[in-house]
Amino acid sequence: MTPTLLSAFWTYTLITAMTPGPNNILALSSATTHGFRQSTRVLAGMSLGFLIVMLLCVGISFSLAVIDPAAVHLLSWAGAAYIVWLAWKIATSPTKEDGLQAKPISFWASFALQFVNVKIILYGVTALSTFVLPQTQALSWVVGVSVLLAMIGTFGNVCWALAGHLFQRLFRQYGRPLNIVLALLLVYCAVRIFY
Repeated sequence: MTPTLLSAFWTYTLITAMTPGPNNILALSSATTHGFRQSTRVLAGMSLGFLIVMLLCVGISFSLAVIDPAAVHLLSWAGAAYIVWLAWKIATSPTKEDGLQAKPISFWASFALQFVNVKIILYGVTALSTFVLPQTQALSWVVGVSVLLAMIGTFGNVCWALAGHLFQRLFRQYGRPLNIVLALLLVYCAVRIFY
């Protein structure tokens, strides 16, 4: 890989990992509401699911030319529906002012999110199809880059969770407005799947 292509790869992966998306918003919301320590299950579920999805993206990238467009369209609708459901859960979640503290989303729920998270699927397929497969089709390299992509994504999730934890007091003070803004960002993510 040339230095120019490598630079483009790192720019793409880091920007994609750090921009708002379902995982990052969920990580921020969970850490703001429950603290970083109680959010580790959420982060662990996201990380494991992310890794598995990136490994599945290897197969998708290799066979992208033969994938039925209807299947991709169905995945987009499923992903958008899950993201809107997640937005609703965040918008209606209890805040400190409500006097209630709901449990963080479970390991399995955050794990399952990855399989309908169109942002990370497109992230994986795009990175592999654009930057890796034109350079090498060696399975060991492609799988290695998939693992790297999952690590970069996990880094972005942890950064957002740490931001939620560090600004927890401020976010808790404005819990309801923050939850609504985060929910609207998720709805925006769902709409952006189609436009």
